[in-house]
Amino acid sequence: MLKKLLASVGIGKATVDTILLDEQLRAGDTFAIEVVIKGGDVEQQLIGLEFAIMAEAKAEQEIGDNEVKYNKSVVLQSWQPSLDITIQPGETITQQFELDLHPEIPASNLFGQRIAKVWLQTGLDIKNGIDGSDKDPLTIVPSNTQLAVLEFIENSGYRLFKSDIEAGYVRAHNFSSHLPCYQEYEFKPESRSFFGAKELEVTFVDNGAETGVLIEIDRAFSGDGYHSVSIPNHCDSVASVRPYIERLLS
Repeated sequence: MLKKLLASVGIGKATVDTILLDEQLRAGDTFAIEVVIKGGDVEQQLIGLEFAIMAEAKAEQEIGDNEVKYNKSVVLQSWQPSLDITIQPGETITQQFELDLHPEIPASNLFGQRIAKVWLQTGLDIKNGIDGSDKDPLTIVPSNTQLAVLEFIENSGYRLFKSDIEAGYVRAHNFSSHLPCYQEYEFKPESRSFFGAKELEVTFVDNGAETGVLIEIDRAFSGDGYHSVSIPNHCDSVASVRPYIERLLS
C-alpha cells in the first residue's frame, strides 16, 4: 500500500526514455524514435503517450509603460498515441514510432554550431499517478534551399551575425506561417557605406513545395524595407536561388 501511495505522487513510478534513431533531421522529414518504458516499484496502468516538438522562443510583453523581453517554451507540434498497458514492477516495454516534422520547424544547427533550442518532449500518462517525462534535444539543419539562400547572401557581402527564434507569425505578400514562432537570421554588411544597409534579417516559411523568403533591410536614413519571394524547393544551389534573391538585395 505504501509503495502504491508513493508511486501516485511520483516516487517509484514508471519512467520513460525516448531514443532518437536519426542523428540529424531537416524540417518536413519523417523520423523514427524508440520509447523505453521501465516499470517502477508497483504495478501501474499506462493510458497514453504524448510527444511534442518544442522550441525556446523570444517573446515580448507590455507591462505598464515598459516592454519586457523574455524566453518561453513553445509547442510546435504534438501527437498523442493511446496506450492500454499494465506494466509490472521492473518490467521494460519498448515501442517504436514514426513522426513527421512540420516543414516550418526551425533549424537548431548550422554548419555544426547550435543556433537554437529545439527538442522532443515525451510524456507518459499513468492512471492515478504523476506523469513521467523525457526531453531530448533535436539536431535539425536548414533545407538545401535555405542553405543556398544563406550562402548567396554571405557571398553578397554580408556576415551572419546571429539567429533567433521569435514568438509570433510571419505574413508576406504571397505566403504566411502557421507555427507559433519563426526563425530569423540576422546579417550585417562586411563593409558599411553611408547610405547602405545597416542590417539584414532573413526569415523562411517552407510549405514543403516552396520556400517563402522574407528579407527585412534596415538602411541608414530610410528605415526598414520588406521584400519577399517564393522559391521552388528544387532550387537547392547558390546559382539556382540567385535570380530570386539578387533583386531583393538591390
